Amino acid sequence: MRILFIIDKMQNYAGIERILSCKMNYISEQTAHTVFLTTYDQQSKGLPFQLNENISYQPIYVPMPLRNKMTFFSWLKAYFQTRALLKCRFLSLLNDIRPDIVICTVYSFQVLDIIINVCHKQDIKTILESHTKGETVTMAHKFKYNRYLHKLLSLWDHHIMKSLRYCSCVVTLTKQDVPFWQRYTWRIEVIPNMLTITPKRVSDYGAKRVISAGRYMSEKGFDRLLKAWSLINKNFCDWQLYIFGNGDRIPYQEIADQLQLGETVYLMPATEDIAEEFSKSSIYVMSSRYEGFGLVLAEAMSCGLPCVSFDCPYGPREIITDGEDGFLTEDGSIENLARNLERLMSDEKLRKNMGTKAIQNITRYKPETIMAQWINLFNNL
Repeated sequence: MRILFIIDKMQNYAGIERILSCKMNYISEQTAHTVFLTTYDQQSKGLPFQLNENISYQPIYVPMPLRNKMTFFSWLKAYFQTRALLKCRFLSLLNDIRPDIVICTVYSFQVLDIIINVCHKQDIKTILESHTKGETVTMAHKFKYNRYLHKLLSLWDHHIMKSLRYCSCVVTLTKQDVPFWQRYTWRIEVIPNMLTITPKRVSDYGAKRVISAGRYMSEKGFDRLLKAWSLINKNFCDWQLYIFGNGDRIPYQEIADQLQLGETVYLMPATEDIAEEFSKSSIYVMSSRYEGFGLVLAEAMSCGLPCVSFDCPYGPREIITDGEDGFLTEDGSIENLARNLERLMSDEKLRKNMGTKAIQNITRYKPETIMAQWINLFNNL
């Protein structure tokens, strides 16, 4: 079987890039399937993670126009011109590769109808992967501040979503995400992300270090985490909070300075070895406003970290067993997030017991378990 993965770009050391790379490598190494990868907005940047030598990477260069650098009508004209060029080049790629299955992600939403419709006409099966909260992928969602553009783009979103009737399957990461997609397609499978790191056990539950990770952007809620930390740090002044991630750290440093958090908070760039950072810590905390899954929770637990997380959509509720391997906190309740952190920070025995449970409970996300579900899907499309 010949399988083509398509995504807009793979440029960062981040979750979707890591998951996709591990998935392709597993298929290439553990099965007889032939794997291809294409990107259309990669530009001149290299791939962040190494791929198996048998995987054929064939990019098509069709960069999508950036709305923030154009007037709306200039952007709209460039958008449709880009779509036409992408359709031509994608069809040419399909004719060269002749895949049996094409797998794309919701990050290609702007051209999703092209991918699905072209494949349908070529009698190629398609799988759409939802890696984030469903409603956030739409184009109208990004224009909520303007009711006229929001209404206009909602109509276009509906056109794109109609193409899902030709999609062979939509794969979501959580049960909570299923209702959104049920409005557009008949077949939905829930397959969570697999663990993508080699776990390194927590070396010392006495370490007074809390860790969090993710891109420095609003959805990760680091502003909420810093506010929660400001309620803690006076009574736990010997503890430190480390945050790792890509993006602009300056706004969050300004918040930390305003809250006078001093040297108890360290805003770090992304690391290629997050497992090593987990092993130096005693607690993992997630403050996201929403997630597609929350893979970093599972990865932290695989290293033996008890976790504290907002019960945000989607993912944490399906990963953490509340009170057993971590604590789920009412979404948005900064005081309760601080309180649950304090419970763990003040009790080393509790941290160790929950960490041990976390390692046991997270085995359900081992690569061989998750990828068996994918292989079964391929065989039954």
